[in-house]
Amino acid sequence: MTSDGDGPAQSGSLTLDRGLRLLELLAVEDRDMTVAELATSLGVHRQAVYRLLATLRSHRFVAEGGSGRYRLGLGVIQLTRQVSHELRRATAPHLRRLAHEFGATAQCVVADGGDAVALAVVEPPESVYHLSQHSGARHPLDQGASGLAILMARKPNPADPEAVQEARRAGYAVSRGRLTAGAVGVAVPLFDGDGQSLDAAIGIVSMADVDVEHVAQRLTEAAKQIADGDI
Repeated sequence: MTSDGDGPAQSGSLTLDRGLRLLELLAVEDRDMTVAELATSLGVHRQAVYRLLATLRSHRFVAEGGSGRYRLGLGVIQLTRQVSHELRRATAPHLRRLAHEFGATAQCVVADGGDAVALAVVEPPESVYHLSQHSGARHPLDQGASGLAILMARKPNPADPEAVQEARRAGYAVSRGRLTAGAVGVAVPLFDGDGQSLDAAIGIVSMADVDVEHVAQRLTEAAKQIADGDI
């Protein structure tokens, strides 16, 4: 009889954990890596790495480069696109409500390297004077409220800009005129149902002054509903 904790379920979970750690390692290193390097970094035998790579290659999550080195494959890009599509779908109704409620442009922003990229944008339906923006617009992460909200959800670092530290203390990020003269941005980070950061944020950008604390409260409520899967 198999004792608790040593059965197939645990074995499968361990394999999944190693496979995910391998993908994370390739993403963080951002370079082609040998089996030996992967084995050393993961603390596992080379044969285990070969088995993981075989499975991941079959799903195109890993690709083999030159000289026996491996890198992330196109399957990861396709998976990322699908995740982006789901995030856009999940945030859309909340952005519409926020844009209507505050008469301001509402957006969902995701991190892409050192930039914040607008994944979804909803402009207020009845406002003549508002910020006009389009999906795909980008700016440095530390320049606008949405980017600061993404940074505040990451692991604290003593080198973090004061604006990020300030956002952590407040629980939300604010920017005034940093990207557009006269604009006020308020944003909060997005998390999944397990409390893990999605490296994304939702926020509004208003061309008129707003009650920042009230906006932040509404954004926080919407972020929680998104994490809970509530529309």
